[in-house]
Formats: sequence, structure tokens, C-alpha cells
Amino acid sequence: MDIYYIGYLISGVVILICIIIALVAQSKVSRAYSKYKDMPSSIGLTGAEFAQKLMENESLALNLRSCRGYLSDHYDPRDHSINISEENYNSSSIASLAIVAHEFGHAQQDDQEYFPYKVRQFVVKTSNLVSRLFLPLLIIGILLQLFWIALGGAIIIYLSVALYAVSVIASLATLPVEFNASSRAKKMLDSFGIDKSQQKGVDSVLNAAAMTYVASLLISMAYLLRYIFLLLAIRRD
Repeated sequence: MDIYYIGYLISGVVILICIIIALVAQSKVSRAYSKYKDMPSSIGLTGAEFAQKLMENESLALNLRSCRGYLSDHYDPRDHSINISEENYNSSSIASLAIVAHEFGHAQQDDQEYFPYKVRQFVVKTSNLVSRLFLPLLIIGILLQLFWIALGGAIIIYLSVALYAVSVIASLATLPVEFNASSRAKKMLDSFGIDKSQQKGVDSVLNAAAMTYVASLLISMAYLLRYIFLLLAIRRD
């Protein structure tokens, strides 16, 4: 059997392993959040109040909103808004404040023009554009395949390689940004005098969330390798 086909088959197993890792990482996020979402923090502020205090301390004019959805918290650079899920908005738990601090970390990165954050934003926009173009280009590839089988088939594989290459780059650009936001969050909570005994909870929630981004990178890399092996196998034929 051709070595590239062997690599293609093995990559399928690697993808399955990476998916399992991703599911485990997501499970850890859910467990950490469930464990600490009912544990009041020593700071004694709700998520919304904590966000307001952070904005005052940093002199940042941000829009603060409550949003629906489980762990849907995010910072939106388009309108400089911190969007906090309803559960965390009104909660004063360790988990809620850790998540709010993390999202405020992204707001700081945006305000300070943190270079990795700017790179991530550019890469994500490019990734979104590539994703939107993928379907029409895929249709073109299928049409070409009806007339030029070799060319059409190759185009589909090339598109898949390009899509996952961009996905890998986006994941790589995301990692330092997310780790930095978590580091900022821990410092913020420490500056507000969170009890040292509760720092373990903060670390547990933020570290578990960070691992989901690592898992996402592994999956993208595994899919990229799979399509590269397939492309090499087709080209050899």
C-alpha cells in the first residue's frame, strides 16, 4: 500500500483521538464551571458589578451587556462590548468573576493594541472569508470534475487543504491571546483581594477553558495532515 494512503488512514485515527481529547477538555470546562458557579467569591461583587469596577479602574468606556446562552460570554471588538451570559451577569461566584475577568482581559488587549490580539483578529477575519468562499469554490470544483475529473478532484482537495491550513493558523494565533487573557484575569482577581484559597477555583476554570483551544488546534492540524496525505496520494497516482 502507498505510504501516503497509509498516512491518510492513520490520520483518521489521529483525528478520532483529537476529537476525544476535545470532548474531554470540554467536559473539564463544564465540571470546573459547575463546581465553582455556586461558590461565592470573597470579592462579593456580581459579574456585572465586577465588570463595572474593572472599567472604572482601567478608565475603559465599554458597553456592558447581558446575553443569553450557556457560557456565551465574549468580548466584541466591533462595538467594544463585554457580553456576559445571564447566569454570570447576576452571580458573584468564583467561576463567574473568573470568566468576566477573562473577557475584560480581551478588552485590555484591544485597547492596548496587544500585537498577538491584532494578529488573531486579522487571521480570524481571513478565516471567516475563506469559510464563506469555500462552498461556492467547492461547487465550481464539482462542476469542473464533471468535465475534467483529475482537475476537478484536485481542486476539491486543494480547497480542503487551504481551509484547514487557515484553520490551523487561526488556532495558533488564538492560543497566546487566550493564555494572556487568562493571565490578566488572574492578576485582576488578585488585585481585588480574592481569597488565596479561592485562587484554585479561578485557575481550574480558566485553565480548563484554555485547553479547549489547544484541542481545537490539534483537530485542525490532524485534518490538515489528512488532506495533505490525500493530496500527495492523488498526485502520485
